[in-house]
Amino acid sequence: MKTYDDPELQAIAVKLTSDDPGIRRVAVMDLVDSGEPEAVELVIHALNDPDTNVRQEAAKVVDEFEAADMADALIAALDDDDEVVRNSAAHALADLKDPAAGEPLLKALDNSSDGFVVSGILRALKPLRLPAAQSPALKRLSDGDPRVRREAVGVLGWLKQSENIPALVETAQNDDDPEVRRAATGALVYATPQQVGQALIGLLKDGHWQVRCEAANSIGKLDHQAAVQPLMDATKDELWQVREKAVDALGKLGSTDSIPVLGECSKDAMSNLRKAAIGALGAIAHSDCRPFVEIAMDDPDPDVRKLARWAMSKLDAAA
Repeated sequence: MKTYDDPELQAIAVKLTSDDPGIRRVAVMDLVDSGEPEAVELVIHALNDPDTNVRQEAAKVVDEFEAADMADALIAALDDDDEVVRNSAAHALADLKDPAAGEPLLKALDNSSDGFVVSGILRALKPLRLPAAQSPALKRLSDGDPRVRREAVGVLGWLKQSENIPALVETAQNDDDPEVRRAATGALVYATPQQVGQALIGLLKDGHWQVRCEAANSIGKLDHQAAVQPLMDATKDELWQVREKAVDALGKLGSTDSIPVLGECSKDAMSNLRKAAIGALGAIAHSDCRPFVEIAMDDPDPDVRKLARWAMSKLDAAA
């Protein structure tokens, strides 16, 4: 191991050569406090330590360093025998966002069959937006591990390629895992209402409430005007979380047809739903919204009253 000019770093380097794995583990923890750029070399060294506990400690501290030189070591750590090391390495790679890691990540993806490792690699590839990641991500949509399918959806969503939309729609509608369906539903926001509007309307009736929430959220972002009535129907959903998202989306769409429904929601027993309704009425800012906003000025919840004052200012400005 090289000699370091900084006395503190040199002392840590000496500890990392100790025969005692406990001392080496403590040395890794000391690296975080050193603050020296050269400490990265020692972290990489510790990631290859023969002792599992030392490698675990090194994997836990990699987030403290922002060095691109660490990418290769982290990719190698994805194949570590210890799950904690693999997990930490996967998270660190996702945070690293180093374009230079793209090619080795793709290679590691081809060579791995472990669901945990594959999902970590896909998560690290997502922010890199590499066109070459499209084909392996599409392939992984049929993987048996829902974690892998969920991360594959993330890669495709970030790529924003129109040719991936049919596969994402298929996943959103038919995947067995609700988390995967929700991820795919959220990924559809880069499409157009013409491409995915009807699919999103159908997803407002998905069997899992989180998918229904995501569908309402995506419709609002896409400004899909044909969904006004389905969203109004969704304000009657059995779960208030879905009703809240539907109300938020109606505010974004801005249709005056939804004012009566939003007015009813502004009187709901759930304060979160009342807040969402007043926010939506303020966004629409039509004169028909005023009676509901005026009532909300005396709402028992201070957050609702605050939002009502904002909504009233929007109404006054529009008038």
